[in-house]
Amino acid sequence: MKSIAPGMPPAAPTRINHHLRCASLLAAALLAGCAGPVSVRQVSLVHSYRAATRTALAGREASDSTLIVLRRHGLLPLWRNQPDRAIATLRTQAAGRDDEADVLFALAELSYRQGLRHHQAQDFLAASLYAYAFLQPGQADGPSPYDARFRQACDLYNLGLAAAFPAPVNIASQSRALPFGTLELSADPAALRWHGRVLENIRPTATLGVGGINNVYHTPGLGEALTVLARATPDAPARPASSGQTLQHTGDHAPSAVADIAAPAQDDAARNRAVPQDQTPPEGTPDGSFVISEKLRLPASMVLEMDNPRAQVLGSHPSGRLVLRIMDESPDTPIAHAHVPAAYDQTTARALSLVDTALGTKEYRGFFDGTTYDGTRPRLIAMNPHHHGSMPVVFIHGTASSPYRWASMVNDLLEDKRIRDHFDFWFFSYATANPIPYSAWQLRHAITEAVNSLGGVQADPALGHITLIGHSQGGLLARMLVINPGDRLWDGTAGRPLASFHLNADTMALIRQTMFPTPMPEIDRVVFISTPQHGSYLAGKSIAQLVGGMASLPLRVTETAREIVTGAGDSTHVDNRIPRLGSVYAMSPHSAFMRTLPTIPIMPDVHVHSIIPVCGAGRDLAHADDGVVSYASAHIPDVESELVVRHSEHSTQSNPFTIAEVQRILLEQLAEYVPGPQRMRIAAQP
Repeated sequence: MKSIAPGMPPAAPTRINHHLRCASLLAAALLAGCAGPVSVRQVSLVHSYRAATRTALAGREASDSTLIVLRRHGLLPLWRNQPDRAIATLRTQAAGRDDEADVLFALAELSYRQGLRHHQAQDFLAASLYAYAFLQPGQADGPSPYDARFRQACDLYNLGLAAAFPAPVNIASQSRALPFGTLELSADPAALRWHGRVLENIRPTATLGVGGINNVYHTPGLGEALTVLARATPDAPARPASSGQTLQHTGDHAPSAVADIAAPAQDDAARNRAVPQDQTPPEGTPDGSFVISEKLRLPASMVLEMDNPRAQVLGSHPSGRLVLRIMDESPDTPIAHAHVPAAYDQTTARALSLVDTALGTKEYRGFFDGTTYDGTRPRLIAMNPHHHGSMPVVFIHGTASSPYRWASMVNDLLEDKRIRDHFDFWFFSYATANPIPYSAWQLRHAITEAVNSLGGVQADPALGHITLIGHSQGGLLARMLVINPGDRLWDGTAGRPLASFHLNADTMALIRQTMFPTPMPEIDRVVFISTPQHGSYLAGKSIAQLVGGMASLPLRVTETAREIVTGAGDSTHVDNRIPRLGSVYAMSPHSAFMRTLPTIPIMPDVHVHSIIPVCGAGRDLAHADDGVVSYASAHIPDVESELVVRHSEHSTQSNPFTIAEVQRILLEQLAEYVPGPQRMRIAAQP
């Protein structure tokens, strides 16, 4: 501590501190004066990438490339204070300059930013036009695909259209206001006709989020991604088939559901109303058991095309045309001398079809009230029109379920172009509480109806190469179509020959149709998924049988059962026996039906595959199960392939290993039945 001499006053502390601060400030000023105006500092990779990819698309400041244009044109201060005036001024400086493309991109981004700020459609529309002029697809002097602005311009164009043409999108000739004039648009009304259906309720997908489907796929390209409802209408003229596709020719065949694809279509709900569930239509009469869904939604894209866009966009009266593309027909769009990929949100379109059609709770309602998940009669639903040469794949759901359980699998399979181009997907919907032989007979009838309505295998040999994919009870229905039991199934189930029963002709005919099936020659391949080949231990439990007994059965089934019981000379406890005809009782390992069915071999010319999920690692398969079906029950010997999907429960349709196996099997089917040269081309596809 410093001592203070006696008699001397101490130095004032405040005066010393003041002098020190002044000295420090002077030193800092001298050091700053020595530093240069340019500096370089270390930044992280994340910081660097964020700075390089900054864009008004994210709702923040414009990109560096746009700010550069504003600075070079002396408009940055004006953009900060009067953005609309800055855009108008920049527009006047664009034509004929060396940096015309740079200015067009800047105009696109700045207009989009103004659209976000003011929510005005005309700003978004202007952004799309400027972006299109920057890209000028199909013409020379467009940007390099390595230019970061190339992708940003595509997004400015696509999202600008989505904001300028909100739902419902009106694809028609029209005049649209712009910040600098008026845009005249033309459109072809015939574009709203598709295979005898009217395209309507057109919705953009840019602001729709999808849940419940594992993978959401987008097709990158140019255009406003849309989903369109293809509504059946009896007076809609057919739209010519696009190149590369062959529509089914109806010839002299009777009107059919598939004929509706290329001719006036009918409402499938009307078909369902036309024939009650318990009423069998006359033989050979189309009865609506094969339909295209009335809720069919298609992935589509709208492109606003302009001729000579760079010259037009700087005028006050540009013109263009609205062109609608459907994904299945137009993977790209021809513009000038190029084929430009069209943008699609295919998963969103598929998901919206599901949302529009059904809810999961309906699956259980359909089980208990003896109808399908949506209360309609059993039917085969095609998700797309049949393409000549495409092999059908029939998906058959399980108990208390619906076709929508296949959503993730189908969504993934359709991303494989080889599968999309060579297979048609059909979905069988049925009342899952009904007796299994009865549902299998309905499935057989629906497939026969579908094949016949398409002209049969004579018209398209691909219809003779059907693959059945059945989950759980659906697998048992599939099995009933590829066996030739003679009287073994009836005798094993009923315990005595049919001839010993005293039955009327209708009952006898129904029993022969359901319990004496013959193999369908059109079926090449069967895929069993989680299928209780030897019964489900869960179905054998009392609670499951109690629930099964609560389900309603069709009148035709109950009346037939009543006559069988009384016709056998036993009229006691009839009402107690009838509920045991339901599917839940039949799938019990102890049921006579379930003990008999596995003893009947599958036809040797049918390719058979098993996919068996098991909970956990499944190291001891003899004691493994999926929570509903044991491995021992699902396993059948001598199949062509068997995949055990570990760590998966009974509903394994969305499991990626299950989906990959189905994909492999379909490609195997494709390789076997496609002619040699075409097979080589398919194999070469990615």
